[in-house]
Amino acid sequence: MKTPNKVTKRKLEPSSTPEDVPYCESPSKVIKSDQTGVFIPGNHEAEMCYGGEADLHKHVTGCKKNPGHKGFIPLKDFNANCLPSRYHDDDLMSETIKTMAALTVQVKTKFTSLERPEFYPGTQVPYLCYNDRGSHVMRLGTGRVFGVNTYTESDRTCRCAKCQVSATPSKVWGEVRVLTATHVVFDDSEARQTRCVLGFDDNKSPVVSLDGWEVDEADIERDTCWLSYETCDLELVDELEKMCERFYDLCREVRNKYSRFFDVDKLTVIVSHPHGCPKQVSVGQWTHKHERYYDDDDDDDYDTWTRYWYTTCTCPGSSGAAVYRLGYGMWLNQHPHSGSNSEGNYSGELLWD
Repeated sequence: MKTPNKVTKRKLEPSSTPEDVPYCESPSKVIKSDQTGVFIPGNHEAEMCYGGEADLHKHVTGCKKNPGHKGFIPLKDFNANCLPSRYHDDDLMSETIKTMAALTVQVKTKFTSLERPEFYPGTQVPYLCYNDRGSHVMRLGTGRVFGVNTYTESDRTCRCAKCQVSATPSKVWGEVRVLTATHVVFDDSEARQTRCVLGFDDNKSPVVSLDGWEVDEADIERDTCWLSYETCDLELVDELEKMCERFYDLCREVRNKYSRFFDVDKLTVIVSHPHGCPKQVSVGQWTHKHERYYDDDDDDDYDTWTRYWYTTCTCPGSSGAAVYRLGYGMWLNQHPHSGSNSEGNYSGELLWD
């Protein structure tokens, strides 16, 4: 079976959400682009562990991209003074970043799909893990919870592991949704053997591990993958839903308060799990973006797809981490980190800006 560039699966309708969350539809026609030439993928930043987790210490100490890992701030040490000076006396920005951190997850995948393509679409650049297809090599990345839905009147019961073996599966359940990079989790065969770890703030933090995910939608070319997980743990669902709503509110407050500094500071923050380590915060600036405009119907409206480049520090293990840009709302701060090339660190490509 030939793998398409874009795979779309079920789309559950949310019971409530502060904004409509757009699902990316494949454009049919390129109208114009400010890109010079075709985008060529660079180095991916998933952490490959051919020797299992025992490899991680070796990868940390032998890191060639960022020796010494300057620019990473352990989450427990992050505060307003880590941001540009204008934000030092304002807890709004630091609270926004800490709330985003609370929604950040470590992504562990223990299988490589047989359907991974040999090359990135439209290029001769080898696609990550093509030669590992069918193997159980561990791959580490990062993701972020971007939505939680609760279903009380669904036409089916919960499909979590607990409910699948229960004689009375729960009729009330929740869906947790995570965004990461497609090169980290490619399709359902990988998602089913993926674990997302919440709460890994430091080595002593209590964590929650969620195993066995599904792919709602994955786009190879844009390197974005939306995962979903079902659970009858309504306490966890409620906690994550409140954090998502809080992050949305904080993004809106920041946008309203600092709108005049959007293109001055170009503040860009990433919370990730470099080399599988506990959460690290890195602060930098976005430097430029590439836009592509498409007409996907007969009206005069164009869809805008964007990809950002930034100075914010990343390392292997950072792939899939959400890229926060000052002044944009929650749904517009979903570009996942993808990799690095001659232009710098860059994100996956998403609709809207």
